[in-house]
Amino acid sequence: MLQASLQRTTAWIKEHTRTCIIAAAVVLLMIVSGWGYAAYRAGKDEKAQYRLSEGIRSFQEYTVNQGGDSLSRAEASFKSVAAESSGGIGDVARLYLARIAAARGAKDEARRLYRQLVKNPSNDVVKKLAEIGMRELEKKQ
Repeated sequence: MLQASLQRTTAWIKEHTRTCIIAAAVVLLMIVSGWGYAAYRAGKDEKAQYRLSEGIRSFQEYTVNQGGDSLSRAEASFKSVAAESSGGIGDVARLYLARIAAARGAKDEARRLYRQLVKNPSNDVVKKLAEIGMRELEKKQ
């Protein structure tokens, strides 16, 4: 039975060689496209993570020494990450942006960012951190 199926398949492939070549090329193209997209996303995520780490470093500099332009650099890094990234990386950047807005006295902007994260979080940890941030913001008023 197996041998008969193999012979029929071989005969069909010989009769439809052009169709088989086109199908193989399409499958190969799909595989290469998927690999290329995965490599693109990995590179994009790595760049976003690097910018996020730069922003965190600048924010830490600000918390140690509140003078200088470290807060502005942190905000610029976080804004670029939030604009270009989705999911966890973008949400972490938005959490920091809300903290920066609160530090600058822009309570409405901070509240808006926290609400956005509570409504549509990438995970439960981000939601919990946004809720804590909102409570702390309300306490400071």
